[in-house]
Amino acid sequence: MTALATGFLTADRFANLREGLAPIFASIADSAATREAERSIDRDVVRRLAEAGFTSLRVPVDYGGSGLDFAQSAELIIELAASDSNLTQALRAHLVNQENILGHPDPAFRERWLRRIGGGAVVGNAITEVNNAIGEGTTRLVQDVEGTWRLNGRKHYSTGTLYADWIIVAAVDAHGEEIAAVVPADAPGVTALDDWDGFGQQLTASGTTIFENTPVAAEEVYVGGLDDGTRVATGQATWQFIHLATLAGIAQAAVRDVSEYVQGRRRSFSHGAAELPRDDAQVLQIVGEISSAAFAARAAVDSVVTALGGLLEREAAGEQLPEDDVNAVYVRVYQAQQVVAENVLAATTRLFEVGGASAVSRSRALDRHWRNARVLASHNPLIYRARIIGDWEVNGIPPARSYRIGSAPSGAK
Repeated sequence: MTALATGFLTADRFANLREGLAPIFASIADSAATREAERSIDRDVVRRLAEAGFTSLRVPVDYGGSGLDFAQSAELIIELAASDSNLTQALRAHLVNQENILGHPDPAFRERWLRRIGGGAVVGNAITEVNNAIGEGTTRLVQDVEGTWRLNGRKHYSTGTLYADWIIVAAVDAHGEEIAAVVPADAPGVTALDDWDGFGQQLTASGTTIFENTPVAAEEVYVGGLDDGTRVATGQATWQFIHLATLAGIAQAAVRDVSEYVQGRRRSFSHGAAELPRDDAQVLQIVGEISSAAFAARAAVDSVVTALGGLLEREAAGEQLPEDDVNAVYVRVYQAQQVVAENVLAATTRLFEVGGASAVSRSRALDRHWRNARVLASHNPLIYRARIIGDWEVNGIPPARSYRIGSAPSGAK
């Protein structure tokens, strides 16, 4: 089959998938504010997405997926984010893991996980700990006297775990070396808590996950940890992309919601510029500025999609990527972070200028767009990424591809 014919088939699958997802996205958008107000971790919503093919966008058709290219999957990720950014963030580890699977060097791993994801399995993560030193962890994965791998520890910020069927876990072995595992979410000794207390992204299930003597299948133990920066699929460029796509979706939602608010608003001010807000030139200017900020964010994300998608395809095909190409993509991702985060935060703050007290009504929940954007932008502080870009431009220092978080070791500066 020619590449052109394959492209037509992929486009057809994309159109059909998008049509099937449209009513689900609409339903999610309609219920987003209510679910957030009630703090409802609704597993059925994610299950509907899985059944409709959203969680297997990149999985080849032969394994039950849609076989979409990176750009097509990015389009749908942004559309979900515009419906409810909580869900895109909750599925972040899952979406990144698809890229990991596609380019994984172990054929048995690829086969096993493509079939799982193609069959509708959803993956969450339990990677980060609190009160740990940088580069160290207290969660241990060791073999007992009978040779069974056992997992013990406590993780925080374990985004998506309450929605997931499987959990990716970072740990250390008996010698303190990095190791990782994937365990069923319902495995013995696993307890997932909804105790995330952030003021935004409240439905991402980013709380605590506890492992108490949890058994791990030998085939799901991975020596060497999860990310050493050597693969683009598991590096910060790909992880950060999901944040960027989610922020672009939030901006799209802000434009939608503020436009609907102005369209339906009847009350104005004696010093306003028109009888109805929808005819007020100053109000329309604000909406136009918000729309333009959303455009800038989306344009930056699209630039990342083109560059990152091409690199992921080459990596999955087994190509040894030139360092210059990888560095260029990382710089672009970090540049986009500056553009996207700042534009979306400005837009989701500015939107309140179009109305009076009714714009801050809890029932409208317009504030959730800023809260969600602010929390996402805080995951990877802009100041550090801006410094990395500057160091690249001035000194030619390659951008960091992986990082760790925690307390600085004693005596460190």
